[in-house]
Amino acid sequence: MKLLCSGLLWLLFCAPASAEALQWYAVPAETAPPAVPAAALPVSPAARPEPAAAPKPLSSSAQRYRPLIDDVARQHALDPMLIHAVVQVESAYRPEAVSGKGAVGLMQLMPATAARFGQTALYDPRANLQAGAAYLDWLMNRFGGRMDLALAAYNAGEGAVARYGNAIPPYAETRDYVRKVMAHYAGLKGEADAAPMADAAPVSAPRRPRRAAGGLGDMEQFWRLFTGGSPRSPAARL
Repeated sequence: MKLLCSGLLWLLFCAPASAEALQWYAVPAETAPPAVPAAALPVSPAARPEPAAAPKPLSSSAQRYRPLIDDVARQHALDPMLIHAVVQVESAYRPEAVSGKGAVGLMQLMPATAARFGQTALYDPRANLQAGAAYLDWLMNRFGGRMDLALAAYNAGEGAVARYGNAIPPYAETRDYVRKVMAHYAGLKGEADAAPMADAAPVSAPRRPRRAAGGLGDMEQFWRLFTGGSPRSPAARL
């Protein structure tokens, strides 16, 4: 028995120094899955951006007057598509159109209003577009660049807009007119929809320098003296 224990002790302490020590191995961590390119990830339909709407093409009638409209719009720093929208709603591009109240031509101008801007031959497309563009330019300046107010004034008269505190008058015809023109303008621009009309507090529009009105003074005031109304009353439509 003593010999057996001695042998075991000898084997324990006298083992060759070259014997390998026991190795401890760490379990390798789980590797992350390879990254997926962003382009390969599915996109939720709700997250996809809506494609831009294509601009509405001009009608054949509009194309006929496009060079003239481009020219007068450039002279008055207006978007030609705004003039197209007004002409479409006013006369549908009929230069011979006359309203029951006497508004004439492509942009349906009252003779007194056109005279303020030096034009009298309102059946002539160029003269009519010149006067209408000049009037729109004047109204945009008068109402601080507010397109909705300029269009309301074009329909009902600048006096009506001013009487309601520089807000769109509560006339159903005028409000409908503004909506129609702005919707058509938005379509021609390729926009989803026109900006909604503001029915809230009226905006105080700063006055900017006005264009000369052909040296004839404010013919609207002259018109009111004899008719008791605005030359662009809501009833003055086709």
